[in-house]
Amino acid sequence: MATIASMTGAGFAAGDSEIGPVRMEVRSVNGRGLSVKLRLSAACSGYDAAIDERVRARLGRGSVLVVVERTASPTVLPDRETLRTVAAEMRELAAELQLDPPTLVEVVQAATGGNSRSEAPTSRPLPPQFAALFDEAIAQLLEHRQKEGAGTLTAINEQLDEFVRLTEVAAKRAPSLIDEYRERLLQRVQEFVASNLPSPPPAVDLVREVAIYSDRVDVAEEFQRLRAHTDEVKSLLQKGGEVGRRLEFLLQELLRETNTLGSKSPDTEVAHTVVAMKSCIATIKEQVANLE
Repeated sequence: MATIASMTGAGFAAGDSEIGPVRMEVRSVNGRGLSVKLRLSAACSGYDAAIDERVRARLGRGSVLVVVERTASPTVLPDRETLRTVAAEMRELAAELQLDPPTLVEVVQAATGGNSRSEAPTSRPLPPQFAALFDEAIAQLLEHRQKEGAGTLTAINEQLDEFVRLTEVAAKRAPSLIDEYRERLLQRVQEFVASNLPSPPPAVDLVREVAIYSDRVDVAEEFQRLRAHTDEVKSLLQKGGEVGRRLEFLLQELLRETNTLGSKSPDTEVAHTVVAMKSCIATIKEQVANLE
């Protein structure tokens, strides 16, 4: 059975990296698909695509925010790859202009001054230490999402069991409704005919028309579909994995059949049961909205 995960969670990591000491935070909340927003330190220039790709390789759904902050003091040097690039360009320009080669201080100032020539490449892979820290934050996020998912699964199963119980309560009451409704309808029709028609139609005709109309309160098909949809929900929950979208569809079908059951049942007891069934669906729907 694959694990069912929530879309809500957070992961953190901090430590030394190739760009100096950093603190990383990866948070996720509900989302219809997978969206990734990055809030990165300037020292992470060029890492955007690699970070986005790493997130999408591990997560299937949710709105994800990645924050990377450099915790070093302003005196910490930029990463050496950036310094080498800036120094090479400055030496080349100095030679072209017949000037003295740049000093280390001048290279550092140019690398940290925000000049477009000192920027890191548009896209570059994550260096090993940085990648390890980021994977640690992602792993913590996944663990959090799985724990949240386990709790959500328990809550859904509790409501689903109650929904099944209520469905059976209504199903036991339903067969007698047709007979009771037919008898009441026939009695009222006969009273109306006796009072308003000088020549009442044959009784067999009245019985036939009443039977046709009373059959409209037959809800056997609705109960059949309710049970089928409920069984499929249980099967999905047992199977696990990314079940959120499929469960949302099945809950819509359960609500549709429950509404039909309520509209076709001329009985107060069944009406109250239907209200309780709809409450279960609403609670399950709130829980499912958190699932990946």
